[in-house]
Amino acid sequence: MRRKLKSQRFTRRGFTLVELLVVIGIIALLISILLPALNRAREQSNKAKCLSNLRQLGQVMHLYAVDFKDRLPNTNPRGIAYDDLSIDLVLVGIVQKYSVSPGIFHCPSDKDDLPQNITNGAFGAPDSGRTSYDFYSIYWVPEKGPKLAQLRNAPLAWELGIDPTGVVRPEQNHGPKGGNVVHSDGHAEWQEAPIWDRGNWPHPAHDNYPK
Repeated sequence: MRRKLKSQRFTRRGFTLVELLVVIGIIALLISILLPALNRAREQSNKAKCLSNLRQLGQVMHLYAVDFKDRLPNTNPRGIAYDDLSIDLVLVGIVQKYSVSPGIFHCPSDKDDLPQNITNGAFGAPDSGRTSYDFYSIYWVPEKGPKLAQLRNAPLAWELGIDPTGVVRPEQNHGPKGGNVVHSDGHAEWQEAPIWDRGNWPHPAHDNYPK
């Protein structure tokens, strides 16, 4: 006797609404756990790139001092400690003389646009040499220096926006907690904000500044 083989139908059941909601909830939970870790990792990478930028700028300052009898970049008029036109000239001149890439004037955490060509030294201006960083030597009366050999661990360049008083652009670069600094002895480091001298100057800027 032949057995009659019964045909079996296989039906594919889709996800129910509850199951979809559970999956979406799990994905949202994983994102909420992983996103802060990814942001921290990205910020640590940006800090490292920023520190590398400042090391390169420190090397440029040293090259300048070798070429100009130990003097650091400063073209201020005699008796003047800060001059906008002179700052423009000296920063643009550094880029041209040493073929400096405009990109090293920009911290990767800075929301300002990446400079394409350094044309000025003004805060907040496009293509500025002070897009993300500031420079010690441009604040001096030229007859008093600065000369590299006379500086004692003084900062040469640093990140904008760090000020223990909270007055100077606390949203700049990595926020108000601290910033990277390159010093006259060649070393570069992260400085916590409470260590900084007042007015966006890293320590020991005031100790080296002429009284």
